[in-house]
Amino acid sequence: MDQEQKRRENLYRKFRETASKGDIPSTFDENDLVDIYDYANDNYDEAVQLQVIFAAVRYFPDNDELMQRRAYFLLENLSMSDAALSIADSHRNDNALWDLLVLRVKRPSGQEAADAMSEILNRYEDYDDETIIQLVTTFSELGLLDWLKEHKDVIQQRCMYKDTFLYELAQEVEDQGDYNYSIKLLDELTGMEPFNPTYWHMLSQEYLNVDDYENALGSIDYAVALDPESSPVLTTKAQILFDMKKDTQEAYRMMRDVVARDKEYAPALFTLAAMLAIDGSEDESADLLEGYLHVHPAEREAVEHILKLGDSLRNLRVLREYLPASGMTQDEWTAWARGFYERGNWQAAADILLTWLYMKGVSDDWNVLVESLYRQRRVGEIAQLYREYLLKIEDPQSTNISFMAYLLLILALVRAGQMGVARNMAEYLLSVDSTVVDSLEPRMQLIGAQSILRSMHAVLLEDVPADIDSIDPFITIHSDGHGASDNITGSTPKASDK
Repeated sequence: MDQEQKRRENLYRKFRETASKGDIPSTFDENDLVDIYDYANDNYDEAVQLQVIFAAVRYFPDNDELMQRRAYFLLENLSMSDAALSIADSHRNDNALWDLLVLRVKRPSGQEAADAMSEILNRYEDYDDETIIQLVTTFSELGLLDWLKEHKDVIQQRCMYKDTFLYELAQEVEDQGDYNYSIKLLDELTGMEPFNPTYWHMLSQEYLNVDDYENALGSIDYAVALDPESSPVLTTKAQILFDMKKDTQEAYRMMRDVVARDKEYAPALFTLAAMLAIDGSEDESADLLEGYLHVHPAEREAVEHILKLGDSLRNLRVLREYLPASGMTQDEWTAWARGFYERGNWQAAADILLTWLYMKGVSDDWNVLVESLYRQRRVGEIAQLYREYLLKIEDPQSTNISFMAYLLLILALVRAGQMGVARNMAEYLLSVDSTVVDSLEPRMQLIGAQSILRSMHAVLLEDVPADIDSIDPFITIHSDGHGASDNITGSTPKASDK
């Protein structure tokens, strides 16, 4: 960390300490407040940013730089575009930052947007750090990144800090998935600033994005040489060594060292946990993650790593402890489960929803829960849920169970040997007149479910469990004749996928 960065960090810490006592700090000058705000912005500390704004309004209401930051905070953090525009309109044509803010609020498109950006570029030169950041952001938001790439060299010449421009543009194009162009920019940046380990680290991560492990390793070695104690740098190097199977023992040694000395750097612990899981040491991986959760009980990422280990009993135990610590609402909890469902992780989706059901007595998404359980062949649990929860709901319509989920209930009951109940439910579903179902999707679901049930007519007449794999659309039959839950599979997992 250079002296300027240390100075800004010290200012930030002193300001935060004073503000935490409930006072609006008054011992900092205008330039200090600008530096504190920018440092807080870089570290995603919205609370300090807001406190700086309060201090600026009270002590330096006419300072242009602080007023700009207030307007951008209103736009970016509070989505108060009208308030931001009100401030910006009175300063239009004063400098590039104000004009960029107006464009971000008004959002012109196509040629109008390109013309507006060209006008700003023609009017202003010598862009400082903050202007460069907002310039790149505005180009991206207006869909003009390709235009920016075309005119990169011209714009770069107008930047007072060319490394800032390359850094911001590299991050923006990475967010857009253009990893090769980001590599090109970072290659230029490391040539310009060869002794900055952050830039070499970024370049290594971009090479990982395109699976170029040799160049990733070469780049991270430069970063390690420049900053041999950096936890993020060492973590990335360990990921690369592990994924390349080049020196896994060294990768483990590095990660254990980093975890032992830097207990607050969670990515190192998560990387070590992922490495252990990939190598088959799931219990050790889980112990590591659960130990972290005892200290940080609301850390969702640690829970998600545990969910990937595939032990439902462990999942349910960990989730029971996590739910009260998370502070999540039912909608947020259900959305979390749906995220796993949409990625094909049926086990995690089911266990998350089961936890809420067991602890709160209700479920917000029976459809996802039933399907996720069924795809894992957890038919006994579905039968239990039917007996202990669904049958006791006074208003069955409140569950919003789809026709397809209703079919899954029947199939699960057949597989669980509860033929009488399955037969009664099937008779009900077959009796529903599809023509009275107004919406197209539910109607198609009903027609499909009824077709499957008709093909199962002989099975449903039996009083013993039957093999229904051959007619079950939710089961894939392998070439060896064994059924398996249809699932979304991916490539071989890597430590860098954590």
